[in-house]
Amino acid sequence: MIFQGTSIALDMYGCDYDIVNDKNTVQMLLIDTAKRHSMQMLNIYSDNYPDSKDYSFLMSCTGGHIFVHIFPELGFVSADIFTVMEAANPDQVVACLRKGFAPDKTKLTQVKRGDFGSIPDMKPRHRKQIKPIRRAKNAGAALKKLVLKPKSL
Repeated sequence: MIFQGTSIALDMYGCDYDIVNDKNTVQMLLIDTAKRHSMQMLNIYSDNYPDSKDYSFLMSCTGGHIFVHIFPELGFVSADIFTVMEAANPDQVVACLRKGFAPDKTKLTQVKRGDFGSIPDMKPRHRKQIKPIRRAKNAGAALKKLVLKPKSL
C-alpha cells in the first residue's frame, strides 16, 4: 500500500467580520465542513491567545485534521488541512471554508504527502484568488496614485 495524503495551507484575508468574531459560528462551520466531506470528527479543541481576541481550533478527524487560527481584528484566518482519504477531497474542504469565511483574498499552498518517488521533489502548488470587488479597489488605488503623482520639475 502506498500512503498518500494532501496537506494544504490556506490563508484568507478580509474575512467576514461577523463570522470571525463568533467562536460558535466558526466551530459549527468546521463541524459542518468535516461532515460534508467524509472527515468524521473525532475531537475538536479550542484555544484563546492570551491578551488578545485571537483564537484557534484543532479538529482531529478519521481522514485527517483541520487546524484554524483566527485573528478577528485583522479579518485573517489561517487554516491547515490534511486529508488522507479520497472521499475527503481537500479542494472541496477548501471551497467550503472559503464560502463560510467569505474572504476578499485567499492564498493556497498544496503539497502531496507520502508520494515516494513519483514526484521528483515536494515543490508546493500555489493558487491565489481575489474577489472582483477587491481587484477593482486595488486598480482604483493604483490609478489614483498614478494620477496624483507629482510632476517633476
